[in-house]
Amino acid sequence: MSKILFIAPADLGETVLATGALAHVLGPGDELTVLAGPEAAPLFRAAPAARVRVPERGGVSWSLAALVAGKRSDTAIDARGGWLGRLAPATRTIALSPPQILRHRVEDWGEAAGAERALAPTIWLDEAAREAAARTVGEARQILVLAPGGSGEAKRWPAERFAAVARRLASGAMDNATVLILGAAERDDEVTRSIAQSLDADGVIARGVGAGLDLLAAGAVMERATLVIGNDNALTHIAAALGAPTLSLFGPTDERVRAPYGPRARTLRGRALEDLAAQPYLDAGAAMEDVSIDAVESAAIELLHAGGLR
Repeated sequence: MSKILFIAPADLGETVLATGALAHVLGPGDELTVLAGPEAAPLFRAAPAARVRVPERGGVSWSLAALVAGKRSDTAIDARGGWLGRLAPATRTIALSPPQILRHRVEDWGEAAGAERALAPTIWLDEAAREAAARTVGEARQILVLAPGGSGEAKRWPAERFAAVARRLASGAMDNATVLILGAAERDDEVTRSIAQSLDADGVIARGVGAGLDLLAAGAVMERATLVIGNDNALTHIAAALGAPTLSLFGPTDERVRAPYGPRARTLRGRALEDLAAQPYLDAGAAMEDVSIDAVESAAIELLHAGGLR
C-alpha cells in the first residue's frame, strides 16, 4: 500500500486535466489524500480510498500549507506548483516542468508521470451524483447542456449568443430538447439564470442549474447529455472526459494546450491565435466576440451527426 498525495491546482479546468496522472499512479489498496478547494473537492469524493481535505475559504494557500506540511507520502502529485508542493515530503514528486514544446497538457502529465502515452482525465462518478442527475434531467429524452461560465470575462462567449444557439437547436436539429444551463461555481449563477430566463420567455424548455449541483453531479448530468456547448471551463473538461459530445469555445486561451480532452470533444474559435498575436494589443474579450452564432450552430450540428443523436 502506498500513500498518494494529490495537490489540486487552483484552476478547475487544470484540475480535471491533472486527474489522468492521479489515476495513472493510484493502485489497488493505495491511500489517497487530496488537497483541493471547495468547488473542486466533490470531483474526488468517489476516487478509490480518497480522503479529501478542504481548506477554509479564507486564506486557501495557508490552510493548504497547514494540511500538507511535514506529512510524508510515497508519491506526491503537485499539480498546483510553487512553494506549497515543496512543503510536502515525498519519496517521489510528480510535477510539470516548464514546457519545451507546444503540446496538450495531458501529454505533459504523461511525461511527468513516466507514462508512454497521454494521460486522459478520469472522473469518478458515484451513485449520489447519478441520482442527483436523474432528478435534474427527469423524463427529458434530448438534453442540450450549456456551460456559459468561466474564470474570467475574457473567456466567456456572450450570454445572448448562447441563448440564440439554444433557440436554433431546440427548434431545429434538437427539436424540443430540454436545455439545462450549468455553472461550475457561484460566480456563474447570474449568467446561468439570465440565459434560462431569456429562453423561457421564448417558450424554450430551459432551466438554470447552479447551486443545487456540485461538479460531480453536474458531470453525471452531462454524461447523459445529447450535446454540451460551453466555454473553456471545468464543465466542458468534465463533459469531454465522460465521453459526452462536447463543443468548447475558445478565444484568448490556447486549445492546443488545454482543450477539453475526450473521444467526442471538439473546439471552435473565431480568429486564429496567430492573428490575435499579430494585433498591436490583445483584446481578449474581442477574441470571444469573433466566434459567431452561425459557426457555433454549424459546428454543433456537425458534432451531433458525427456522434449520433441520442
